[in-house]
Amino acid sequence: MGYIYVVHCGPPATGFSHIVAIIPPQRAQRGPSNRFIGLIPTSSKGITAMQPFPPLSVPRLFLLILAILLGTSISLAAQEAADTESAKAADQAGKAESKPAAKPSNAAGQPDRIPHEKVLKDAQAIQGLIKLYRKNSKVFGELSSSDYGKEYIVLISIARGIGRGWLVGGMSWNDDWVWTFRKVDDRVHIIRKNVRFRAAAGTPEATAVTHAYTDSVLFSLPVVTKGPNGGDLIDLTSVFMSDLPQISHALPGFTFSQVKSSWASVKGFEQNIELQVAATYSSSGRQRLESVADSRGVTVNVHYSISRLPKTGYTPRLADDRVGFFLTVIKDYSRKNDQEQFARHINRWHLEKADSSANISPPKTPIIFYIENTVPYKYRHTIRSGILEWNKAFEQAGFVDAIEVHQQPDNAEWDPEDVRYNTIRWMTSQAPFSGIGPSRVNPYTGQILDADILLNSDTIQFYEYHFETLTPESIADATGGPLDLDSYRKESEDIQLGRAFSSHRRCRRAWALSRELAFSRSILTAQEDEGADKSRSEAMEKLILQALKGMVMHEIGHTLGLRHNFKASTYLNLQDINDPEKSKAGMLASVMDYDPANIVPKVSEQGDYFTPTIGPYDIWAITYGYSSHAGGTNGEKEALNQIASRSGEPGLAYATDEDTRGVDPDPNAGIMDLGDDAIAFAQVRSELIQQAISGVVDRMVEPGDSYAQSRRAFNSLLHHYGVAMYHVSRYIGGIYVSRSHKGDKEAPHPLEIVDVEKQRAALDFLEEHVFGKSAYHFSPEMYNLMLSSRWYHWGTIRTERPDYPIHDGIIGWQGRILNKLLSPLTLSRIHDNELKVNPEQDAMTTAELIERLTKSIFSEVDEIKEGEFSNRQPAVNSLRRNLQRVYLKQLSNVAMGNTAVPQDCQAIAFAELSALEARIENLKKSNVNLDGYSRAHLAESASRIRKVLEASLSLDRP
Repeated sequence: MGYIYVVHCGPPATGFSHIVAIIPPQRAQRGPSNRFIGLIPTSSKGITAMQPFPPLSVPRLFLLILAILLGTSISLAAQEAADTESAKAADQAGKAESKPAAKPSNAAGQPDRIPHEKVLKDAQAIQGLIKLYRKNSKVFGELSSSDYGKEYIVLISIARGIGRGWLVGGMSWNDDWVWTFRKVDDRVHIIRKNVRFRAAAGTPEATAVTHAYTDSVLFSLPVVTKGPNGGDLIDLTSVFMSDLPQISHALPGFTFSQVKSSWASVKGFEQNIELQVAATYSSSGRQRLESVADSRGVTVNVHYSISRLPKTGYTPRLADDRVGFFLTVIKDYSRKNDQEQFARHINRWHLEKADSSANISPPKTPIIFYIENTVPYKYRHTIRSGILEWNKAFEQAGFVDAIEVHQQPDNAEWDPEDVRYNTIRWMTSQAPFSGIGPSRVNPYTGQILDADILLNSDTIQFYEYHFETLTPESIADATGGPLDLDSYRKESEDIQLGRAFSSHRRCRRAWALSRELAFSRSILTAQEDEGADKSRSEAMEKLILQALKGMVMHEIGHTLGLRHNFKASTYLNLQDINDPEKSKAGMLASVMDYDPANIVPKVSEQGDYFTPTIGPYDIWAITYGYSSHAGGTNGEKEALNQIASRSGEPGLAYATDEDTRGVDPDPNAGIMDLGDDAIAFAQVRSELIQQAISGVVDRMVEPGDSYAQSRRAFNSLLHHYGVAMYHVSRYIGGIYVSRSHKGDKEAPHPLEIVDVEKQRAALDFLEEHVFGKSAYHFSPEMYNLMLSSRWYHWGTIRTERPDYPIHDGIIGWQGRILNKLLSPLTLSRIHDNELKVNPEQDAMTTAELIERLTKSIFSEVDEIKEGEFSNRQPAVNSLRRNLQRVYLKQLSNVAMGNTAVPQDCQAIAFAELSALEARIENLKKSNVNLDGYSRAHLAESASRIRKVLEASLSLDRP
C-alpha cells in the first residue's frame, strides 16, 4: 500500500490551497509522517512542499482527481483528521507536525504519554459537568470513569445567525440528540444513541432489537494523556470545529472552514456545559447573500448545550389522538398486546404540586420564562400578559402560578441558549417565519427540558411591505399546497430527499399574522372618515397589541407541548364573536389556531380584533396533559380517557397541520378562517374589500409618498379575497372529520358528508363572486396608479413589471379555485359520496358540478343577444375569456383522462364539451354581430373542443 502525494498552491491570504498534481505512490518518497493533514495554507511563496496521505479509498481518490480537473479547492471533514493515527499527541502539545509518534517504551507495552502539564500548559481550566480545558484554539475534555456509559442530551441552537432562511439567532436547530462516551482501547468514541426502538432488558425481543438497530459512532478520538484528575484527556476541537449541525445543508455551496472558525465562548456549570463556536462557512463567493458582507466567509455562532439526561422521577403521560400534543414515540417490541407496538407519550413539563393533597397548589418548581432584554419596552407588558393567560388553564389542572415571567437584566451573564433558561427573544431577520416556539425534549420520556420563543420585529413593524407581488406559488402556499395526490406524493418525496423545503413544517402563525395586519391597515383606513387620523392610529395600535398578545399565547402553547388546532376558529359564529358577553371566554376555542383579524363592516357591531384569552380547548388540553391522577398506571389511564372522551363537546374538536393540506376534505380545518360558516366569513370579507378598494390609492398614499404602497395594499386585498373564496370551495365535495372515539358523549360520526344544500350554497356563492361576469371588476383608473417599488438594491423586491399585471393576478386565484373543484381528489370524493348517501336522499353529483360550472363560466354563450359590440366593448371581456380558456383546458384534461378522475367524470366532461360546442356553433350562426375578440375566442374554443372530442373517441377505453 503506497502513499499519494499532493502539491498545493494558491494565494496565502485565502487560507486554502488548490491541488495541482497527484504523484503516484511508486514515484513518491516517504515523507516524515504518515499522518493525514488535509488541505493546508500555502506559504508566502505560494507553493508548499509535497504532503503525504495514507492509502485512499476509491471515493476519496475520485474527489481528489475531480478537484484537479476542475481546478477547485476541497475541504475534507475535520473528523477525517481526528480519525487518523499518528502524531496527534505531539500536535496537541505544540510540537512540530513532522515529529514521529511516540514509540512504546514502558514495561506494560503502552506508549509513553506526554505529561498533561505540557499538554495543558497555559490552558484555562473550566469546571463543570465535564471538566474542560481551553488552550488557544483547542478545547480538551477530561473524562473520568463515571462519565463513560452515561447519556447526555445535546441541544444545538443558533446563537447568532445571518438574518435569513432558518439561520437566525435563537433558532433551535436539531432534534434532541442523545450522546454517550465509550472507551475503546486507547480511543474514545462519541456515540449518538438510537432512541426510537426498545424492548424490556433481558428479553429475546431486546436481543432482536440489538441485532436490528445500531447506534451511530460520530467521532473516534485518541486519548492524549491522563488529565490532572486522573481521567482520560481528549481533544474535543475536531468535534465542534466541524459541520456537526450540518448547517451546510441550509447553505448550498458552502463548506465549514476550520481555519476561519473560532471559539466564541466555553462555559461549564454543575449540570451542563455550554459551548459556542463562531463557525465560518466558505464558498467561492459567487452566491450573494444580502444579509452577509461577503459570502466567501459566512459566520454563524452555533451553541451547543450538553447536559445529562435528568433523573427526576418524571412519569411519561400517554398520548391520545383526540387531544393535540407533540409526541415522543418509541417502537417498543415488549408491547405484545399492541399490534402497532408504539409507545406514544405527550411532550410536557415536569410539574408537581408542592402540596400533593391539595386540590390546587403551587408547583414545586414553576415554569419560568425570561423576557430577553432585546424586547422593546413598549411590548413587554403585552408579552407578559400573553404568557400569564395560560395560568387560567393550569388552575383547572390543579396548579396556581404554574408559570412565572421574569425580565432578563441588562447585565445578565447567562446565555439565552443555556438549557437552564426559557426565553422570549426579539429578532430582526428576513426569516421565512415571524415567530416560533420551539421546545427541547427528553427523547425517552417526552419531558420538556427547555423552550425559547422567537418574535420577529417584521411581524408588527414592517407588515405593510408584504404583497409587492402575487405568484402562483404564493397562492398555493396560502391554500394548503398540492390539490391532488400525485402532486402531493411528489412534493413529499422531494422534501424527504432534501430536494425541496416545506414551510408548513414549522409554525407560521406570525407569518400569516403579518399579512393580516397589512390587510387590516387597508380596511381600517377605508373605514375612517376623512381627517380622523388620530382615531385610525389608535385603532391600528389596539389591533397590533391584541395581535401580539394572541401570537405570544399561541407560541407559549407550543412550548407547553400543544400542537395547532385548526378547528378552533369555528367555535362561534360571527355574531357571537362580536358579542362581548358571548366571546369573553374566548373568541376561539383555542389560541392554537391561525385566526384572521376580526374586522366587520362599519354598519356591524365590532368586537375585539383578536381573542383576548385562551379558549375552552386550551383549558381541556392542559387538564389532560398536566392534571395529576391517583391509582397508579391503570387509574391514570382511566382518568385520562374520561378527560379525552369529552372530545364531542362544543369547542373541543381538534384538527392539526396534516388535516389542512390541499388534499384534505374537512372544510372546518382551515387556516386563516373565522366563524362557523365559511360562506358568511367570505361575505364579510367581500364587503370589506369592496369598500376598501374604492379609493385605495388616495387613502394609502400620502402626498410625497411613493405609489408603491397602493400596489401592496391592492395585492393584499386581492389575496385575502381569494383566501376567503377558497375556504368556501372546500365545502364542495367536503367531508367533516371527527377524532372522537366510539362512546364519546355528543360525538359526531367520524366522517360526515357536508350537507348537499351547504355545498350548493357554496357553489352559488362562487358562481357570483369568483366565476360571475361582474366578479373582479375594479375601476380602470386605479391600475395606472399602482407603480411597483422603484428601489433596486439589497433587501428589496424588484418586480418584473412596473405596471400592474391584472390578468395574471385575477386568473391566478380563479384558476386555483377551479383546480380545487376539478381536482381528481375532489371529483373522486363527490363520486364516492354518491354511494355513501341513501339513494332516496339528495346528494351533490359530479354531473351537477360540471354542468353548473360550464353554464356559469360560459354563460355568455346562452345570454348574448343582439347588440353593439366592439373590441373595446366586447361581448366576452378579457377577464372572462381568460377564465373560459383555463376552464376549457381543465375540463378537456378530465375528458381525455389526463388526470386520475373516475371514468364517469370523463364521460360527463365529454358530454358537457359536446353540448358546449353545439351551443357555441348556434351562437356563431345567429344574427349576433360579435366583436373580433369574442368571435376569435369562441371559434378557437369550438375548434379545441372538437379536437378533444375526436381524440377522446380514438382512445381505447377499457
